[in-house]
Amino acid sequence: MRYTNDGLMEARELFEAHGAAIYRFTAVLLRHPQDAEDCVQETFLKLVRHLSAGGDATNIRAWLFAVAANAARDRLRGRGRWIPWLPAHDREVPPAPLPDEDGRLARARAALAVLAPRDRMLLALRAQGLSYRDIASAAKIAPASVGRLLARALDRWAAANERRGTIHEPVFEQHPDTSRR
Repeated sequence: MRYTNDGLMEARELFEAHGAAIYRFTAVLLRHPQDAEDCVQETFLKLVRHLSAGGDATNIRAWLFAVAANAARDRLRGRGRWIPWLPAHDREVPPAPLPDEDGRLARARAALAVLAPRDRMLLALRAQGLSYRDIASAAKIAPASVGRLLARALDRWAAANERRGTIHEPVFEQHPDTSRR
């Protein structure tokens, strides 16, 4: 396939603008930095192909998150097809350090890690600022269900915090999505 310079340049600019957010999103879903990096690479390769073919670029941020969510789902499905790796062979790779003076981010990550994959995806998409409509598209759920499923995911996340003996402190700000549903 032949790529146009315009498509490559636009993809590079979009990578600089959204690459880190896509990485954080896939890292939350996959819990392995290498898999997250692979998903980011696949997402932006598909973006280059999409733009070079003259694809629609009206809501490219939502498109990127939908493609990244699909790549993460594919990778999770693929994990089940491989011979299981023994935990003794795994090295724990801590997530990238973030400024966390009072430990809220560490508690939030620990509570997030015990949630079901769909709950993690919904919370991660909302934390990235996507609208309910864009979340529905990326998570492949009915738009009318997003609010209810997101509220349940937040409740389960709060319960996971409480089970760990922590006080529920909002790390993600809850904003009603009145602009676009």
